[in-house]
Amino acid sequence: MKTLVTIADPGLLGLFWRPEVRDKLASITEADFVEPGQPFDTAALAERIGDYDACITSWGSPFFSPDALARAGKLKFIGHGAGSVASIVGDDVFDTPIVVTSANTVLGRSTAELSVSLILAGAWDHAGYAARLKRGQWSNNNRESVLGVTRRTVGIVGYGEISKQVIAMLKPFDVRLLIHSGYCPPEEAAAMGAELVGLNELFERSDIVSLHNTWTPRTEGMIGAEQLSRLRDGALFVNTARGPIVQEQALAAELRDGRIFAALDVYASEPLPREHEWLSMDNVLCLPHIGGFHGLLKRDLCDFIVDELQRFANGEAPIGTVTRDHFRRLTPR
Repeated sequence: MKTLVTIADPGLLGLFWRPEVRDKLASITEADFVEPGQPFDTAALAERIGDYDACITSWGSPFFSPDALARAGKLKFIGHGAGSVASIVGDDVFDTPIVVTSANTVLGRSTAELSVSLILAGAWDHAGYAARLKRGQWSNNNRESVLGVTRRTVGIVGYGEISKQVIAMLKPFDVRLLIHSGYCPPEEAAAMGAELVGLNELFERSDIVSLHNTWTPRTEGMIGAEQLSRLRDGALFVNTARGPIVQEQALAAELRDGRIFAALDVYASEPLPREHEWLSMDNVLCLPHIGGFHGLLKRDLCDFIVDELQRFANGEAPIGTVTRDHFRRLTPR
């Protein structure tokens, strides 16, 4: 077996390909790495891919164009050492025998951990208390309290790898769970002690809403004034999914008077301008899209893909296999 690793960024190569991971790869396959720090685009991929049985990709790897796929006569495996494969392949890859897998399970845990940290930080008003402390204001035990998480009602919008892990991480807090998704089977919801509800009902009943939908044409702008206005005073809205799913003007209108809280990692336009009004609001905690930044988990993305290649070579189904149906629900590149 011959494998082409199309990761050229020196920083990612240093992070992903520790000596023990390279040794593991070498025990499975003859592997070639593209030249570090040099451009490697779709045309270059098409020129080289014909000699390989497998390809390992990550952020910055070139897209498999129809021409590249047409020349990939031997290719049977594409392993993506990142999350969504939409930046690497199109729907046409599923018309071929190529197995596509990703490390979304690993990366999803990183985003899930951030989501829970934002739920905790937002529910405990970290942004507000830190800002007031910097202005010389101390807390008042006799008059102040916070939302907190324990025994609160948490609404989960979207059901996939990340939201499943968020739900598991929230279990010790004895929360009441509401889920809005067309992809969560009723029996799974019941097994988690969760209730499947409509979107508007979820916003009406939740103390905390955490958004986990993928961004597609169908979900773009799905959270607007109709939903946000239904949040009770003092509720928390968390977004670690994608900014365009939310109508930001509607969210800004709810945040300006301090009626609700928000903890955000993603925005419709990124980077967020330094003069953006949310950065000066005490009731908003903003982070610069760091959901995949967990050091150990990020480091292990390609280690996971090497294990996936081993499973494939052994005739086993890779854990992170991407199907056409799953692909069509992914956030676009």
